[in-house]
Amino acid sequence: MSSPDSPPRLPIDVSFVSAAQRIHGVVKRTPLVPFQHALSAGRDLRLKLECQQETGSFKARGAWNQISQLTESERQAGVVTTSSGNHGRALAWAAQRAGVPATICMPADAYPNKIEACRALGADVRLGATRPETDALCRALVAEGKTLVHPYDALRTIEGAGTVGLELAEDWPDVDVVVVPIGGGGLISGVALALRDRLGAGVQIVGVEPAGAPTMTRALAAGHPVDLPEITTAVQGLCPLNVGALNHQIVADNVDRIVLVEDNDVFRAQALLVNELRLVVEPAGAATLAAVLFGGALDGLDEPYSVAVVISGGNPAPEQLVAVREAAR
Repeated sequence: MSSPDSPPRLPIDVSFVSAAQRIHGVVKRTPLVPFQHALSAGRDLRLKLECQQETGSFKARGAWNQISQLTESERQAGVVTTSSGNHGRALAWAAQRAGVPATICMPADAYPNKIEACRALGADVRLGATRPETDALCRALVAEGKTLVHPYDALRTIEGAGTVGLELAEDWPDVDVVVVPIGGGGLISGVALALRDRLGAGVQIVGVEPAGAPTMTRALAAGHPVDLPEITTAVQGLCPLNVGALNHQIVADNVDRIVLVEDNDVFRAQALLVNELRLVVEPAGAATLAAVLFGGALDGLDEPYSVAVVISGGNPAPEQLVAVREAAR
């Protein structure tokens, strides 16, 4: 039995310290920067800038943690995944760096710049007309012998993503609230476990997902992952058909609340980051800030308090970024 002063034992077999060692020198330790805004008065608000990560998103962490642990036979067979963009790009980058063949199955409506980014990194890109068809393409390639590198429902992906939480705990051990976006659930699963391991129950963890793709909210209500009957959000990157079973379990046990944000508020937050901080941020990366400033993520909490917001991705469609900048002129 552990002593009262020892850290809690993680409920699953992961080591964020080991993952941090594997990604060290390959993946960036991203900055945690202050953000001043009228709507954040009374709060010490800081942004964890994963939009400045290798390949433009936190996904590089899980991709390299996966690729670096492949067996020789798995390396020879190659890897495959399904992705709307950022995970695919990160896996293509990690695979190219390691000399491993990669196939990325993507929905045809993914941002064109994300599709081309995967191809530019040497990946074989297969396009599906719909998300279910894209998943089917991936399953067929796994059946042929390729190794699946799941974007969220896999221990090694969660372990890599959790190094974001490890860095937050090291850089700001007194943080009160950490706000994390939810797509499939890989990032919030890893961050939540790492924070609970390092900071215990003292830190509150808030998840954010689009109102038009409430995958985790639906899963928690049902008690298990469910497929969304429809997806109405325009915020790509946070709208998979469902969340992972492992991710659902971790979130149910470790996350304090989930907030749904409207697309308009996400685009407002993106504009603040792009035009005030001169950051390159995609809409999905701004969802957390939208929840804090416009979506009531902090309602009911005592003030003042310290809040860390994970800005998860920086790969907007070029034309969308231009429109955001021009709207501010």
